[in-house]
Amino acid sequence: MKNYLSSAALCFIVMSCTPFKPAISHADINTLTEYKVKGRQGILINQKLTFGEYTTSKVKRSWTKGGNTRVPVSVSPVVDFLYPEILTADNSNRYQTFAFQMNDGLKNYTDVYAATDFASERLLVGNNPNSIVNIIKDVTGKGIDQSYMFYAQIFVNQDNKPWELVLDNNASQRDAKQYVGYFGYDQNRYYTLKPITELQTNKGPKPIWMGSVGYEICNPNNQAVAAVSLMDNGLVYLAPTNPEERFLLANLCATLLLQQDIAE
Repeated sequence: MKNYLSSAALCFIVMSCTPFKPAISHADINTLTEYKVKGRQGILINQKLTFGEYTTSKVKRSWTKGGNTRVPVSVSPVVDFLYPEILTADNSNRYQTFAFQMNDGLKNYTDVYAATDFASERLLVGNNPNSIVNIIKDVTGKGIDQSYMFYAQIFVNQDNKPWELVLDNNASQRDAKQYVGYFGYDQNRYYTLKPITELQTNKGPKPIWMGSVGYEICNPNNQAVAAVSLMDNGLVYLAPTNPEERFLLANLCATLLLQQDIAE
């Protein structure tokens, strides 16, 4: 089992004497609060992630039956709801999925469901303008055509419409400088995920040979409001936005940190 981190990036980190941190291009790193992550490495049974004031529940991997408490399980490969159902019977390769909950100690809570090797045709939900497919098309002018994506739904509080994450792990490493992933709710509320291809050193940002070491998360104004490093135990960076947005972004970062390449 390994994290989705390029071998070139891993070699660069291992060969270096100084522990490096990601170089974030669209914000002053000093404006973001850094959180060290606990619980990412080691045995995955009863795994929990903790960073700052945020802690996940025990991560439930290989979940299918009774996993998604927000919507009913369907037997259809494409579901005609306002958003796609990831618990379809023919998409229940249980090693490809994980789920967890998180709360901020105040009034906010989430249910998170994720699947790897997710086919893009499952996201085709007709003309719904707020589907993640149409959000991406509206923002970029292009659709998505990917066979093996990382896909996640984050349900916040009592809302039965999720925020959706679409990420191509291979493209984010192979074409790291050009690739952009998306995390969206509707055409006005979305974030872009840009692979981080530089490390911060004493001499300033230094490009890695190839691939990426994490993601910079930007709002529609191209301002970095969060970042996540996938190196070692992981690091999370959050901007001083409102508590609700920080909590949402913390869930996104936890989802990215928990993804594992378990097919190998």
